[in-house]
Amino acid sequence: MLIRKVSVFLHATFHTQDRCQPLNKTTVNELKKIDNALIETIKDSDLHNVSIILAETFTDSLLTEGILKEIPIINTIVGLTKTTFEIRNRLFIKKLITFLAEIKVIDPKKRASMISDIDTKIGKKIKVGEKLIYILDKCDDHFDSKYVAQFFRVFLEEKITYKEFLRGASIIQKIFREDLEYFLESRIDTFEKETLTEESPNEDEAPLINVGILGFGYNPVKVADQNDWKSSEKYVVSGGETVIWVTAIGKKMKEHLIMEK
Repeated sequence: MLIRKVSVFLHATFHTQDRCQPLNKTTVNELKKIDNALIETIKDSDLHNVSIILAETFTDSLLTEGILKEIPIINTIVGLTKTTFEIRNRLFIKKLITFLAEIKVIDPKKRASMISDIDTKIGKKIKVGEKLIYILDKCDDHFDSKYVAQFFRVFLEEKITYKEFLRGASIIQKIFREDLEYFLESRIDTFEKETLTEESPNEDEAPLINVGILGFGYNPVKVADQNDWKSSEKYVVSGGETVIWVTAIGKKMKEHLIMEK
């Protein structure tokens, strides 16, 4: 089975491992290898061949002898074992390749500078390479990883902060892709509205509210004295309407993500 160690590592780390227990030495070493290889790939590699790879079928010979072997992160994963690939690992590699293909347009020096700067700022927290591995593993498929890559590219272009990238990536992982694409192809004023108090978000709005793309709340209720002496009501009550708006991160995603056709 291909990349048995990586499969065990990914599954244990992301799905079944008791997070209160420390990782064993072998797992830590493998994580460092993959982390370092991914950062090396992003920082130093000419990624223009990855688009060609996406058009090819993933065969064992392509993974061990072809263009893929020239990509540090793929070569490292393959090197953890010398046997055949499991489906799960093939899918993970496809997500990696899709991610790399999207950021190839950024100059390697720029990629290196941005990543080094973030790694320096976050200190002992999870480094960029390791964080990307967590994020890509949680993506349902390579379409999600492409949206993550688009947002990471925008971060490399300094149009969003690293924190905004992480927030957007988390949303992409959680949301049903059709709901995200419905948001991307719709006008912002479709979602920003004020309605009667008793009205609830509809079935299109609810998923977007749940992940943080849309905000949901109520206007404050105000009570004032009645100025019309002829009115039977002693007080005038206003406010309380339901309000839905596009959040700051929702606007960033709307601006920068390009819907897959």
